[in-house]
Amino acid sequence: MPLTENVPNEQGAWAENWTFGYLEVLYAALLARFRPALLGDAGDALRDESVKTVFVRHDIDVDLVRAAEFSRREVTWGVRSTYHVMIDSPFYDLRSAQSSASVDSIRALGHEVGLHYDVVARKMLSADGPTREQDIADACDTLEQILGESVRSVSFHLPVAELMRGPLRIAGRVSGYAEDLFRWYLSDSRGRWREGEPIASLDRPRGRVLQILMHPVWWGERDEQPDVRLRALLLDLAVETQTSFEALRDRMSDHILYRAADPSP
Repeated sequence: MPLTENVPNEQGAWAENWTFGYLEVLYAALLARFRPALLGDAGDALRDESVKTVFVRHDIDVDLVRAAEFSRREVTWGVRSTYHVMIDSPFYDLRSAQSSASVDSIRALGHEVGLHYDVVARKMLSADGPTREQDIADACDTLEQILGESVRSVSFHLPVAELMRGPLRIAGRVSGYAEDLFRWYLSDSRGRWREGEPIASLDRPRGRVLQILMHPVWWGERDEQPDVRLRALLLDLAVETQTSFEALRDRMSDHILYRAADPSP
C-alpha cells in the first residue's frame, strides 16, 4: 500500500529518510542550536530566556522494545529525552517482564518516562464521574504505581480540542500540548514531517523553544517507509501471538489511524 493512502496529501510534507543515520545528523543539528531539556523540567527551562531549548519527546503507541533501542542510540547522540508510555496500549502491557525491562533500560539511561494518555480509550467519562483532568491524574497515579516514581509530564494520544494549547500543567504535570510548548512544534506523526524536512525546518525558527516529537517505531538502520516497517512489525507479532495479520492490522489502524502495508506475497 503506498504511503499516500495513509497520510493526508499535505503540500510540503516530507517522508524521505527513516534511518538512524539521518537521525544522528538531525540530533547534531539540534545540539548545535539548542540545549536539550526533559519535558518534566519545562517550567524551569521556559523561565530561562537566555537559552534556546529543545524538548525531544517520544510517544510510544506500539512497541517498547524499539523505544528502548532508540533510547540507547539517543545517548550516543548526546541527548536525553522524554518517553511517554501508555497504560492501556493494545500492543504492550507495562506490567509484563519484557515491558518492564524496556522501561527500566530507558530510565537507567537518564531519560524521562511520562504518561501517553489515550483519549479514545478513556473517553467514556460519565456526567457523574471524574472530570477529564481527574481522569488524567488517576492515569498518572496508575503509571506511578507501575514505575515506582513520580510522573512529571503527559502527552495525549489522538488529542481533542479541549486538551490542545492549554496551560503548562494539567493534573499537576507538564502537558506536552501546552501553548508554551506548541508555538514551535515539529512531529513525524502519521509517518511524515508535516512542515517539511526537519533539519531545514530548524532554519525557520518560530521562537527560542522547540518541541520535537518522534515515534521510534518509524525508524531503523535501513531506509523503509513507515507503512512497510509497520508491516514487518505486525508480521512478527502475528507469529508471536498466533493472530492473523489482517486482524492485527485492523487493530493497529484503529489504534494509531495509520495502516500498515499489505503483507508480502
